[in-house]
Amino acid sequence: MLNNLQNYKPELMSTPPTTLPKQRLIFIDLLRGLAAIWMIETHLVNSFLNDQYRSGWLYNTVSISNGFVAVCFIFCAGAGFWIAASRKVEEYKKFASPLWLYLKRLGFILAAAYWAHFPEFSFWRIIRSTPEQVLSILQCDVLHCIVYSSLIALILVLILPKKTPLVWVFGLLALCVFFATPLIWGLEIFQMMPVFPGTLFARQSISPFPLFPWSGYFFAGATVTGLFMHAKDQKQFAKWLIIASVLSPIIIFIIKDLPFQYPGWQDWWFASPGHALFRTSGIVAAFGLLYLLEGFLRRFQRVSDLLLLCGQESLFIYLLQGMLIYGTVANVGIKHFLPTIVTPFEIVILTAAIVAVCYSLAHIWHHYKEVNPARARRTLFMLSVLFLVVFFLVPAK
Repeated sequence: MLNNLQNYKPELMSTPPTTLPKQRLIFIDLLRGLAAIWMIETHLVNSFLNDQYRSGWLYNTVSISNGFVAVCFIFCAGAGFWIAASRKVEEYKKFASPLWLYLKRLGFILAAAYWAHFPEFSFWRIIRSTPEQVLSILQCDVLHCIVYSSLIALILVLILPKKTPLVWVFGLLALCVFFATPLIWGLEIFQMMPVFPGTLFARQSISPFPLFPWSGYFFAGATVTGLFMHAKDQKQFAKWLIIASVLSPIIIFIIKDLPFQYPGWQDWWFASPGHALFRTSGIVAAFGLLYLLEGFLRRFQRVSDLLLLCGQESLFIYLLQGMLIYGTVANVGIKHFLPTIVTPFEIVILTAAIVAVCYSLAHIWHHYKEVNPARARRTLFMLSVLFLVVFFLVPAK
């Protein structure tokens, strides 16, 4: 692997260049699409599986594997950031229109993320929320984590000199986030700062996906993608990624049982840097494996088309499946009337049904955007305006 890294030119390790090809990296879309479907299964298992099935080696295996879903989403977001920045960095630094379009997209995602946690569909009711409801509204979920991590990465791209080895900066930042997590979680955050931005740093019992450790996966995704895109032999580099990802957990588990006491290291399921590195290695292995198998997977046209569309419309599917399963202030989800007495077989059926609904609607939306992108943007704008009008007009109780 050292020989492979020696092939990198110093200037390519700096702020992302603008000369990279503009085609999509299909295998990253496939990875993101796999995560989208995996996420639906995870949410259904967590919400509906009968307690009598929540034990044994099979459930434990499924539960551990489900822990990689959010990691995969955030990792792919970091990958997507690097790809976009590599093509538009000069325009970003000039504060040209691509920067404002990117910020507008982040703003939309952030608004959708907070809206998903609104307890009431009324501004006047929300401002009367209880402290518990305020915590729920302001908690840091997956989309919040992606947006705030993107903003941090964007600021670094804008302020650091052009020759800065940004790919290594992101890699170091990922490690710093992972190793700082047990220290951050040991603090009384809300005694040090207000509820916001405190919820971005609070331990996981308050925010499900706080920036520590979850933003580390974003920067890891940017780092791995940056190294991959600048490799002279990407196929060989992908193989090295897989080898490193297999060896890393072995080393991590050996270190895990050593007597040294870095804060939180042995608290494996809570804030351990080793656990974060273990999860990262799993997604890096999937990254390399999907690149090597992309051609093979494309032979299975229906499967690859399903994953590809789900990857390209992952935000749409993320929001839609949340509405279908959990509900929002605008609709009632199946969690409100389906009892938690579901068998594993019924979970499979439910997963297939929700995937089918999400895929069908995502396909319609994707086609609509491709046929008339300007009309699609106007549709989103009109829906946003309608939402704001209703949100401010609904009176307090």
